[in-house]
Amino acid sequence: MRGYNDRINHAMAFAAKYRAPHAPAAAAMSFHAHPANVAVILARHDADELTLVAGVLHHVLEVTPYVDRRDLEHKIAEKFGSVALAVARDAAEPYWDDRGEPLGWAQRKRELLGQLLLMSPRALDICCADEIHQCGTAIGVVDRLGSEYLNPHGLPHGPGALSWYDDVLDALERRDDWPNRGMRLELSELRRALAAVLARDGQH
Repeated sequence: MRGYNDRINHAMAFAAKYRAPHAPAAAAMSFHAHPANVAVILARHDADELTLVAGVLHHVLEVTPYVDRRDLEHKIAEKFGSVALAVARDAAEPYWDDRGEPLGWAQRKRELLGQLLLMSPRALDICCADEIHQCGTAIGVVDRLGSEYLNPHGLPHGPGALSWYDDVLDALERRDDWPNRGMRLELSELRRALAAVLARDGQH
């Protein structure tokens, strides 16, 4: 994907409008930058326009409260099409249970691991790009500030982070139908780098 793309720009504007109100006070800037960073990672790995658009939009679906989700999905389908909505929905990490109650970090991640084994290759690209960005962010946070600052950025503390990335890498390895193996390699290298900075920080 090269040059200006109005459809991707529209998705970014949509995310800014509907995702920004849910930014946490402790890490608002990283929250706002996250969809764009994931889109850059997808573009580096030659994702097509549909995947890039769905990659931006899935972030909005994740943080939208359960009671507002149906209306938001209707808006996405209307503006970006049902296929983009389907891919975004497929890639979205579950933040809410069936009663609309927020899920804790560990429960969200358990459910996401199950999804990784079943979701479409496009959605898998999005999830892997998301984890690449999160792992890179964790490395930067630990390196600059220390591991105690991981939680305010929505990241797991110390060894829990390494265990999570091991589980993700194992799930990705089991997906023989997924062509983008370079993304798994990048995530694996970042996991090793995270282990190194955590060891220097005394949390490994």
